[in-house]
Amino acid sequence: MSKFILTVGARNIAVQIADMINAGNQLWARLNESSILLSPIKYLIELDGEIITGVIGLEQYGRTTELKHLCVHPNYRRRGLGKKLLEKGIQAATTEFVFGAVGSDNHTNIRNNLRVGMRPIGKRWGRGRHIIIFARRKNGYRKSVHN
Repeated sequence: MSKFILTVGARNIAVQIADMINAGNQLWARLNESSILLSPIKYLIELDGEIITGVIGLEQYGRTTELKHLCVHPNYRRRGLGKKLLEKGIQAATTEFVFGAVGSDNHTNIRNNLRVGMRPIGKRWGRGRHIIIFARRKNGYRKSVHN
């Protein structure tokens, strides 16, 4: 059975997180053990034994939390782990709103964001592709009733 952890304290975990994010995301700067341990980002991880199988970061900005750095180990993909990490990230957020940015070519992540109630609210150009901004209220959308 997997286990979720919200904070990082162990060096080997920080190294695994950095390696996974560096391999899976297109960041401007490469992360390392120190950048993970000193970061204001809290990482939620899924473990299989001592191996990190998935990670998502949460960074708070006032009344909003950004979900970032979502990565799933290649050997654990297509098992619903990305969606599960998004759900756990939303649950762990301590703010009213959550948002995240997804590359327009990342169809799996787009589908998972929609499945957890995130909705596209904007688009920008970055890193040679369109980036879609997804957001939602933590407790979901209020549906209007039309009479």
